[in-house]
Amino acid sequence: MASNGTYKGTNAFTDTIRQYLENKAKNDSLFAIKFANPSKSVEDCVTYIINEVKKSGCNGFADAEIYGMAVHFYEEAEIEVQPSATAGIA
Repeated sequence: MASNGTYKGTNAFTDTIRQYLENKAKNDSLFAIKFANPSKSVEDCVTYIINEVKKSGCNGFADAEIYGMAVHFYEEAEIEVQPSATAGIA
């Protein structure tokens, strides 16, 4: 956890999510349009996933659940990424 109270995904996690989304976009032309949205980024997607995991209170997720959150982030136009679900926690 970063000292400013926000979560940051590791480079490996970010790269894994990016690779999954790029592959999905190559194979799904409708998703490719949403993935190309210039107002969204993989880094914001990772922050969204980490915040959602934290809010859930669960300690373990299947890969498909995490990938589903990543796709959801791009499919929903109105998702606003909060800096962190843990603001104020040291």
